[in-house]
Amino acid sequence: MDQEFLALALAIFGASALQSATGIGFGIIAGPVLLIVLKDSSAIQISIVLNLLIALILTPSIRQEVNRPLLKQLLIGLAIGSPVGLLIYVSISIDWLKAFAGLIVLFTLIMVYRSKPSHSHPQEKALPKTKTIAVGIVAGIMGGSLAMPGPIPAAWMAANGIDKSSIRATILAMFVFAYTLALALQLSFAQINAETLQHCANLALPTIGGILLGRFLSHRISANLFRRLLMIILAATAFTLLSTLSF
Repeated sequence: MDQEFLALALAIFGASALQSATGIGFGIIAGPVLLIVLKDSSAIQISIVLNLLIALILTPSIRQEVNRPLLKQLLIGLAIGSPVGLLIYVSISIDWLKAFAGLIVLFTLIMVYRSKPSHSHPQEKALPKTKTIAVGIVAGIMGGSLAMPGPIPAAWMAANGIDKSSIRATILAMFVFAYTLALALQLSFAQINAETLQHCANLALPTIGGILLGRFLSHRISANLFRRLLMIILAATAFTLLSTLSF
């Protein structure tokens, strides 16, 4: 068990650092390791709790960089999509969800790859309201079912020229609402046992350590490097989702 905890702690530390530095990435690193070690759906619940911890710690210090109009539209979509995600979590085969989510992520990766960086000021850039809400719905579905609401809206903003600092801040602010809602839905309609809570408590320290490292790195990541990291995260997300199918 000590070796398992060490593997979890290292994965959580690295995932937290990446999430703190870029705004996304926790789910793709920590998620598979949690699933492999714990071998049950409690991995999703632990990911929700630790993601919420990261967002709560980081968001107050970067709130001035949040693109508030986009955040509001994403939250409308999240409110619609999150209950659907929970319904999928409790009633539909996880493999079908992974397949659907993997295809969405691949499409998003192509969208980011084909996009051109914009030099617009982060607070001046606006995106189509209806499309942004739709992106929020997809993010809510993926958040409620897989605890991974971040890659799709982050890629959507990057593909449309939003500044990297605004993406990071807006996504982390979105996570405060997304994971609070996901946790509330889990508490209301699913069970979170004492062992799961103990895992969360044990992994809180490496999570905080990763947050501190990520904050240090965040100001040293250029816009081009951020875009490359985003594409790597999207590719890894799609690979993980599709390679673990067991039809």
